[in-house]
Amino acid sequence: MADFHLTSANDGTTLIRPISARGHTFWQEKNFNKFVVDNTAEHYVILTKNQQKICDEIRENNMDFNN
Repeated sequence: MADFHLTSANDGTTLIRPISARGHTFWQEKNFNKFVVDNTAEHYVILTKNQQKICDEIRENNMDFNN
């Protein structure tokens, strides 16, 4: 089972949402909310320039994505 849902908004932002308890806990522990520019939708909106850092850390911790 995937831990995060990830999609591009094609406007310089990326949409990401933890979809497992493990993913949610990891997001909070890493304080990734500091990269969120809008959290009023179902997904967190992050700048695409920060996507690589966040995704690399997620993968390094043996978690994966559902697109």
